[in-house]
Amino acid sequence: MDQLISVGVSEDEEGERDRPFNPYRFAASETTKGIVREAVGLLASYEDRFGLRRNKRRPRDQETFEQTVEAILSDLIHGQLVGGSGIFVTRSNRVLGAKSRYRPTVYSKVFPATLDLLSKPEMAYVEQDIAPDIQGASRSTVIRPGQRLLDRIAEHGVALDDLDTHQTGETIVLKRSKDRDDFWDDGGRLDYQDDGMTDRFRAEMSDINQWLQEADLQFDWRGIAWPHTPIALRDRRLRRVFTQGRFDSGGRLFGGFWQQLRKDERRVGLRISGEEAVELDYGQAGARILYGMAGQQPPSDDLYHLWGYVQQREGIKRVMSAMIFAEKPLERFPQDTRKLFRRSDKIAEVVAAIEQKHELIRDRFHRGLGHDVQFIESQIMVGVLLIMKARGITALPIHDALMVPASAAATAKEVMLSVFRRVAGVEGTVTQSEVETT
Repeated sequence: MDQLISVGVSEDEEGERDRPFNPYRFAASETTKGIVREAVGLLASYEDRFGLRRNKRRPRDQETFEQTVEAILSDLIHGQLVGGSGIFVTRSNRVLGAKSRYRPTVYSKVFPATLDLLSKPEMAYVEQDIAPDIQGASRSTVIRPGQRLLDRIAEHGVALDDLDTHQTGETIVLKRSKDRDDFWDDGGRLDYQDDGMTDRFRAEMSDINQWLQEADLQFDWRGIAWPHTPIALRDRRLRRVFTQGRFDSGGRLFGGFWQQLRKDERRVGLRISGEEAVELDYGQAGARILYGMAGQQPPSDDLYHLWGYVQQREGIKRVMSAMIFAEKPLERFPQDTRKLFRRSDKIAEVVAAIEQKHELIRDRFHRGLGHDVQFIESQIMVGVLLIMKARGITALPIHDALMVPASAAATAKEVMLSVFRRVAGVEGTVTQSEVETT
């Protein structure tokens, strides 16, 4: 059985059985606002009919209640439109009642009661799978659209553009390390005290998000094979996710709709400032950054080219990435990489060949430096975005790649190489993927 090692995957990237509730989603059109108004009215009638409230809610409490209903229904509609997966929520009083920079207005101690009201058979807006009160239950309560909400979605032809997301909420997220012995642990968010560094990070994200919110972005599905990835062009707000409880670990950018698209989809369908888009990728970024961390210069040839493994380049790339993330020598091929090698190839021999080619950074492998490498990569990308913003050129980040208008490709490549050299301390490489046409 192959060793389960994530290859270059951030804690915020790993696949979820269900996705987390987005409490900032809201109704953006008269259609969805009407669905929310109807729900609030029916809930009020239900409470009156069964005498569930002795006193009328205070104006502020009523506003919070209505915002909570709107957020729940809006996110359930969104989930249904993008594939119908469930949404996991917390019902924990400890979480809902705690003061935290991450806690939105709709997360209060009345949140579970609001869910329960929406789930009543007479309401049928929400279906809940409430897990027992055990470790991990805060993320294992799953909600799905009830039949009434499904009917409203169909009746009104609701689309993703009928929804939007508030431009609020913390953009600098700090996550702790995962407990590898706990299947349910997702490396939860940590609260922290702001300082000059976090203030600077947040200010940078504010500048970038305001810039992207005003960008001219369009998408044309013509010529793209089914199935299409559901997206909402309004989903542009990025956040930086730091890992392992440190602000010099991770730091990648998440949240843009373009990041959800398949590579062929964004190359063919994305329009930036009215132009077709091109994708510029940093080549061998992780390995080159590791050389920079060691104060060494990388070889001038392809860092993933190994004699004896010429046809296994993709496998070498992924094994080398795993070696950067791993905290001890690999004993098995990383997940889903065995098929990239010949039947006769052994992991120990592959690792030895990589170490021989990269003798100058041999002592940097198997030390768990992957998240440190990602931090430098994220610093490079933020630096690139800020320069592109100053030059008036829209650029969309995808971890270690950038989407830009075709006419700006040469300028973007120049900026990417310059920032990589300055931050990583070594020369980088940038390759351009042309727009595919059919």
